[in-house]
Amino acid sequence: MKNWIYLFLIFAAVSFCGCEKGEHGDSVRVDAAVQESLYRLYPDASNVEWSVRGEYFVAKFNLPATRSETPASAWYTAWFSGSGEWYMTESDILFDNLPAAVREAFRASEYASWRVDDVDVLRREGVEVLYVIEVEGVQEGRKTEIDLYYSEDGVLVRTVADADSDYDYGDCIPSQIPERIADFIAKKYPGARIMETDRENGLTEVEILDGRVSRELLFDASDEWIYTKTETLYSQLPETVKSAYASSAYASYRIDDIDRYETPSGGFYRFDLKSIAGDVELDIADDGTLTVRDFTSPDDDGVAGDGGMVDSAIKELIMQKYPGARIVEYDYDDGMLEVEIIHDRREKSVCFNGAKAWVKTTWDLRSGELPAAVTSAISASGYAAYQIDEAEYVQTPAGDYYIVELESGSREIELRIDANGNVLR
Repeated sequence: MKNWIYLFLIFAAVSFCGCEKGEHGDSVRVDAAVQESLYRLYPDASNVEWSVRGEYFVAKFNLPATRSETPASAWYTAWFSGSGEWYMTESDILFDNLPAAVREAFRASEYASWRVDDVDVLRREGVEVLYVIEVEGVQEGRKTEIDLYYSEDGVLVRTVADADSDYDYGDCIPSQIPERIADFIAKKYPGARIMETDRENGLTEVEILDGRVSRELLFDASDEWIYTKTETLYSQLPETVKSAYASSAYASYRIDDIDRYETPSGGFYRFDLKSIAGDVELDIADDGTLTVRDFTSPDDDGVAGDGGMVDSAIKELIMQKYPGARIVEYDYDDGMLEVEIIHDRREKSVCFNGAKAWVKTTWDLRSGELPAAVTSAISASGYAAYQIDEAEYVQTPAGDYYIVELESGSREIELRIDANGNVLR
């Protein structure tokens, strides 16, 4: 009986190919191949509404609640190409129906006390399933929404802050990667799971889970491996690298981040260092050889540059705000996209939220660069006897200010001061 119903639905889809019901009551022309793919995957789909988003046909529909771990009357959203190829289906899922490993990982996270607003599951062609827990809370005194992306075994693979209110997970649709790249990953990282793929401007970026370790791989236009990047803790460094750093001229700098890079010519650790004297990126090879990255050289693009993977709209905004800037690197931190640029011979960090809106730009200052109003405010505060440890300038849509970190022995204090010398809360 069920086979008969399925054949009837396919016949109906082919016979009545043409204008279908859209999300807003309008008509959307959907080819028979696309409709056939939907009913082949979801024979029980009902209340189907179609829309066109970029190059994709998107079906929004219901499934019987008894066949799913989703809430009753939940909507599903499936993405298809114009020829009927399926790419992704997003749906709601009850928190209690998440895999146990995901629930446990969330409850052990720093966001466990935040309010859970929504939970989604993303099933995608050729890559791993993702579970997205949307939470609301307060961060740095501001109401913030965070989307936490987990693998099925509870590994947090992505954090996105303040995503667009109508974000539809379109950026999560995986790009098709060449067989050569897939073979390379399978041989170099046996058993690794592909989490994300992105192919743009001739480059291919692939995020994998190697066991429970997240790695980012970059390939060139010829599908040749450029590097693998893995976030690393200081405690995980080999003794030769620790010793080289401790005996370097930068041992007193604050370590902001360490990444391990593997390349065809060898491996090294990249230290992102901060101090009142300015930022430094220091590369230390496995044998302890040190190399300081020189951002001021016009032909220094750096192995970890943006590689054309930064969104074109974000690039355009950066160039408008900072004419002549050069993008040298990008990364994600606390759910924000941080794009490192060189502008006016300074390294600056330009931050965007999940809605691709500019949030802030920061750069380090030497203590001698602080304006008189700021130093006077420090002198007039209760911390006049403290020493300036670090200082940075912060630009935001709401206004600019200085952050000054002061220390006295083991005590530390951070002041936010505007250009007029007002200490901000």
